[in-house]
Amino acid sequence: MSKSPAPGAWICTWLLSHLLALPSLAENTAQLPLPLDTSISIRLGAEDSWPPYSDEHGQGISTELIKAAFAKSGVIPNFQALPYARVLHDLSSGKIDGGYNVTLQSTTKNRFLFGKTPLLTVESYWFFRPDTFIGIKRIEDIPVKFRVGIIRDYEYGDIYEQHRHRFTEIQLTQQSQIIRMLKQGRIDAAVMFDREAEFALNKMGLDKSVIDKRFLNHRGDVYLAFSHKSPRALWLAQEFDKGLLLLKESGEYDRILTDTK
Repeated sequence: MSKSPAPGAWICTWLLSHLLALPSLAENTAQLPLPLDTSISIRLGAEDSWPPYSDEHGQGISTELIKAAFAKSGVIPNFQALPYARVLHDLSSGKIDGGYNVTLQSTTKNRFLFGKTPLLTVESYWFFRPDTFIGIKRIEDIPVKFRVGIIRDYEYGDIYEQHRHRFTEIQLTQQSQIIRMLKQGRIDAAVMFDREAEFALNKMGLDKSVIDKRFLNHRGDVYLAFSHKSPRALWLAQEFDKGLLLLKESGEYDRILTDTK
């Protein structure tokens, strides 16, 4: 007749079997994916009137470059399309983490935080009606009280800033308004970024010959600027710089410039 083990023996056997199973359980647990979301969401102000870089919906070349660059570090930008003046205001007040397309010049360099790598390099030109003011070939030739059409709150470079007090500025909100007023003779000249002017002319169904692109006003860089009041501004600027460099090295930067409409 067999003899049943004592109750204490059963307990020892059970404990031993579970202790031996612990290493295997730990190994299996270590292989499970960790349910961690490492993405970071930020708020960006997108200028609403600078196509093809950023249109009324906040879409365009600049926006695509920013999304692609931040994707390299897992940063998810949330875009809010705003008038350019509102972008600058919200940047200063800290309502948004960053905003674009901001020119790095004397009036902005201390107001916002800039990274080392520009978002874009752009050129602005002086435009006239064909066969008018033929003697004007540089900004120094422009007479006092000359009526100049510009976009309200845009930056046009330090040279323009040095001379703007001499001009009678007509500040508008759309490139199409500037082109229309120039054609009608309601302004004497206009300062526009060349690719933006080309985009506006195409949209208006006008040939580029209807206005005379006379001489360069400014060649400079525009940036995604960050708010000094954002606690992560410096880190964001560094990560954005890294992302842009990766885009350029891979050729993706040039593809976005070419393909985005």
